[in-house]
Amino acid sequence: MLSLPACTVRFVDPEPQTPRVTASMLRRADEMCRRRLKHEHTGDRRSANAAASARFAVSNRLSADARLAHAELGPPRAEAFVDPRDLEPEQRALYRAAVQGYLGEFGTRPGRAVDLGWQTHLEQTGVDLVADPGIALELPDGRRELRVLSFGGRARGGALLDAVSRRVALVRTAEWAPEQLTIVAVDLIERQLDRVTPDLDNERVEAFAWINERVAVVQALAADGRSRAGADCAGCAFIAGCDQFRMAS
Repeated sequence: MLSLPACTVRFVDPEPQTPRVTASMLRRADEMCRRRLKHEHTGDRRSANAAASARFAVSNRLSADARLAHAELGPPRAEAFVDPRDLEPEQRALYRAAVQGYLGEFGTRPGRAVDLGWQTHLEQTGVDLVADPGIALELPDGRRELRVLSFGGRARGGALLDAVSRRVALVRTAEWAPEQLTIVAVDLIERQLDRVTPDLDNERVEAFAWINERVAVVQALAADGRSRAGADCAGCAFIAGCDQFRMAS
């Protein structure tokens, strides 16, 4: 097996915070507002608006419950999926539909969930790659399976697992699944599924190289730090204090 760049899985945030990249930043850095990119890259949560992440409430809840459902080796336990009464009615309806989709696809497939943490430290660039890669499962025969969940809303003809997400998954699973990995990408709402077995020796080396190159782009653009009004303002967690929205005296 080819040697890979050094990386370390982190289960808790380091202090002081290490610069970070996400799949979205790797994918969109060139078109993002530099100010927003700077805050997201440096992990400046003090400026963040927590409500901006509300759109992830359903996917985060479903993923957490799926891991609980697979706490022991065996098929997923349906009772682990508890109706999220703290969410809005529309979110609860989406959650229920997603649970039906998950149990419909995986209800009889045994596995035990493994905690991969939320981030992997990339030694070469000194940043944390922050991403939930999916539901990591060890199967009864010892094989490793990663279930990447989506919840509808893809562009027409869009891939269940795009190239960026695939590279991120390969890097985030490097320590856990060094020799064998099956990736199952599934849209729980549209009931579409794609199962792939990556060529780890080659694809993982390429994934590390590509991500490290994109990290350099993120770092250069974040160092600019200038604000820019535009479509990227939608959902921005750092609008407070932005000079683009400062009232004239």
